[in-house]
Amino acid sequence: MDRLYRHIVELVDTGIVVLDGQGCIVTWNQWMERHSGLQEARVQGQKLLDLFPELSNSRIDRAIYKALELNCPSVLSAKLLNVSFPLYREPLSTAKQPERLVQSIQIKPFYTDEDGQYCVISVFDISSSDMRERALRTQSVVLTELVVSLQEKEHELTALFENTQNGILIFDRKGLIHSANRAAVQMFAPIPLEPGSDQQELFELAAPEAMLAESAGAGQLEGQHLYDFFEELSASQFGSDKSDAEIQALIPASGEEREMNCVRNDDSEFPVSVSANAIPMAEDDSRFFIFVRDITEKKRAEAQLNRMARVDGLTGLYNRFSFTEILTSTLKAHQRSGNSLSVFFIDLDRFKGVNDNYGHDAGDDLLRQVAERLRGCCRNSDTISRWAGDEFVILLPEQNHSRSSITVAEKILDAISQPFEVFNMPVFVNCSIGIAQFPDDACDADKLIFCADQAMYQAKADGKGVFRFFTPEMNQRTLARLKTESELRVALAENQFELYYQPQIEVATGKLLGVEALLRWRHPERGIIYPDEFISVAEDCGLICQMGEWVMMQAFETASRWYKREGDPLSMSINLSPKQFMDDGLVYSVRRLLNSVGFPAERIVLEITEGHLMNTQGENLQLLRELKLLGVKIAIDDFGMGYSSLAYLRNLPVDIIKIDRHFLQDASNNAADARIVSAIIDLGHALGLEVVAEGIEHLSQMELLKMKGCDHAQGFYIGKPMSLDDLMLWYTVDREATAAH
Repeated sequence: MDRLYRHIVELVDTGIVVLDGQGCIVTWNQWMERHSGLQEARVQGQKLLDLFPELSNSRIDRAIYKALELNCPSVLSAKLLNVSFPLYREPLSTAKQPERLVQSIQIKPFYTDEDGQYCVISVFDISSSDMRERALRTQSVVLTELVVSLQEKEHELTALFENTQNGILIFDRKGLIHSANRAAVQMFAPIPLEPGSDQQELFELAAPEAMLAESAGAGQLEGQHLYDFFEELSASQFGSDKSDAEIQALIPASGEEREMNCVRNDDSEFPVSVSANAIPMAEDDSRFFIFVRDITEKKRAEAQLNRMARVDGLTGLYNRFSFTEILTSTLKAHQRSGNSLSVFFIDLDRFKGVNDNYGHDAGDDLLRQVAERLRGCCRNSDTISRWAGDEFVILLPEQNHSRSSITVAEKILDAISQPFEVFNMPVFVNCSIGIAQFPDDACDADKLIFCADQAMYQAKADGKGVFRFFTPEMNQRTLARLKTESELRVALAENQFELYYQPQIEVATGKLLGVEALLRWRHPERGIIYPDEFISVAEDCGLICQMGEWVMMQAFETASRWYKREGDPLSMSINLSPKQFMDDGLVYSVRRLLNSVGFPAERIVLEITEGHLMNTQGENLQLLRELKLLGVKIAIDDFGMGYSSLAYLRNLPVDIIKIDRHFLQDASNNAADARIVSAIIDLGHALGLEVVAEGIEHLSQMELLKMKGCDHAQGFYIGKPMSLDDLMLWYTVDREATAAH
């Protein structure tokens, strides 16, 4: 055994020093020889502190005293000490400026009846950051490696062997275990029952003899076979006829680790990490040893991390990665069986208002409650995922009838429409659901989810709070929008946009007062395209602010050129998209353009729809005030369609209201519409606002506006939207006709 343990000591990549009770060196392994330049034969028998006087009165000195006199172990790091062993990366004889090792030092006592107190010192090189991290991660492994510092005296080495935290098993070619340390015995012993527990009492009553026998045999591993404890090993793999190479092939190679599954004496299983090596012995008498580390806690942590990677932390539902993976697997099974399945894409309506009004904590609480209600609407076989934000996706397998999907969708709509209690307050939301089905709509996971998403958008477009099945027409619309988006980007780069201008006149005199700038897209293949066909796409893909900036720049420059040519400033009305209106850079852009063109700010009119102003009242008020400080005018477009609050309208810093064209279509023939127009004009004037009527197409409408005292008007009867050149011509002709009268 002495030769066996000596061989183990020399295998480890760690310095091993054993001191007797007087502090004299008993063992000095090859690692210490290599890094100190001192041979074991020279230092053996010397007192360590005589050999290295610099260690006197240091923490190392005190730690040795604690080990020999007080039987207390110590763990020291040279990064925290003022002194360490004079050990170097290269031999002193070859290095001009030798680099001293940064060390992790462990000092552990042990006692023998024959020779008294000893201590073993292990020194670990942590000079590099990688090794430093390794040292911090593997303190317990270092204790295991201390076992290999066992020396010529078997009782001394046995003390080290028994004090490592990891299990060590030494076995032969037959798989017979010759030696096992205390940690290994404890590791493979049955899991003890809690004293006083029902299981313990039943076990004692039912089988007291078995209990005693188990207790007596729990500490014995010697004489048993390795393959009885490792699931991956079998008796047929061992035998006296097996070569060392065959046995070594069963266990990890030197320096490697392998995860295996072990079985305790009570047949319970647990995972371990195993490292191993061979011990050359006399001919035909080789021994092998393995280090066994219980990694149950590591596996639990890995399972928790895996769960965190696959599950949404807020709701406990699957995340989008896991859902896509499950859907892909389910699709393969349904392709084989011929069954159908459905995918629901769910988006909450009005969720943003909850976040904005009550805070994100309230929004999170609402999402958790929504997840719980979705669980209540689905079967155990269904898969629910939180896709992103307030979006959820559900997989319903084996849905061979569309009626089944309809039933589930109706349950979800009803469940989500019920009030939620958030922070002791009732909160109401709805949801929109898009449904796609395999195999009718798509046959792979990504396309199926995409189809359900498109159907959800259609549900929102149809009024929200409803469900819609995917149809091929939705896909065609989506492809058309994608094509439009791509072409819009090209149009911006190639300057395919241009402005048309519609005249605005004073109703009482017919005098031209201004124009409204209207965007047109001169498509190279389709010709002139109107904003209704591309503005919503530009808003969705984030191009609207860039386009709006171009419109303002062109309009400001046109107004400036007109002013310089005619000497009379022309009011320039510019439509703002809701997203452009919410852009933080809008005020800066308007100020910069006003400064660059030198045009009177009060002749610039920025138009925003009534509906947008009403939907985001608080957010808009400050922005409107900042724009007003620049001197520009603000107009409410499409007035009468957005259900304005008169109290709110009174406080808005606006200058103009524009009557929506729908009220004027039949106003000359319909008394009710005429009264509405008259009421809007009176309301505007009562609030000190100018009133502009849009969509004037007939003389009778103009006569009505004159009679009601409307300020300004525009429409095809006055002049269609036209290019700047055509506007100049129209203005010249109109001015000459006015002069002739």
